[in-house]
Amino acid sequence: MPKKCIPGVICIENVTLAFLVFAWIVLGYMYYTLVIKNVANARDLGTPAVPVPMYTNVSTRRVPNVILDPYGPPLKDDGLYFPNDSGDIRGVPPVVFPGSRGVPPVVFPGSPAGIPINIQTRGLSQDYTQMGILTREKDDLILSLMGRRLISGLDKWQYYTISNTGNMNTKLPISVRGKSCSGEYGCDILMSGDSVYVEGYKDVFKATIYENGTFSYIPYI
Repeated sequence: MPKKCIPGVICIENVTLAFLVFAWIVLGYMYYTLVIKNVANARDLGTPAVPVPMYTNVSTRRVPNVILDPYGPPLKDDGLYFPNDSGDIRGVPPVVFPGSRGVPPVVFPGSPAGIPINIQTRGLSQDYTQMGILTREKDDLILSLMGRRLISGLDKWQYYTISNTGNMNTKLPISVRGKSCSGEYGCDILMSGDSVYVEGYKDVFKATIYENGTFSYIPYI
């Protein structure tokens, strides 16, 4: 005699219940695979395409600290210089990655970080080193001659000197044949015996350049 349900109670056979549970599991897995997982993958793939802005306190100094750094050239800081890692004020517009079937589009907001500017295209500039000394003949005053070679198609150099009077050593620009050696384009290379005009002292000094380092044997070539 077949079983009968009690009035007011819904009866489901074991086979039917197992089938319904299995169907719900399959539908849940398909929804996770086709919708949720695809959205997560689309975001992961799209993230490297747009740099995430990092808002930090970026210094606007153009040159190293002239007082604390002995190799910092005597250049002023006008406070209006954008450093090498700064960005253009136009910023980066929002980027939209189109979605697919069942996947909504992914939108990355714009970034005020902008477009990098002031990127050097001819290699990195060399650091200043002591190239020699400057001597004033009338009182044998000796100053250090700091210099570096410019990365350009011409044999141009930048120079400055350091005073050794007072409690603080002051960086002083120099000129050769009426041309400043601290500017963007520098001046011709100095040789021993050249006359150099030193600002601050308002006098002419004689340059003495150190000898070049000797070549060393490289056994791997």
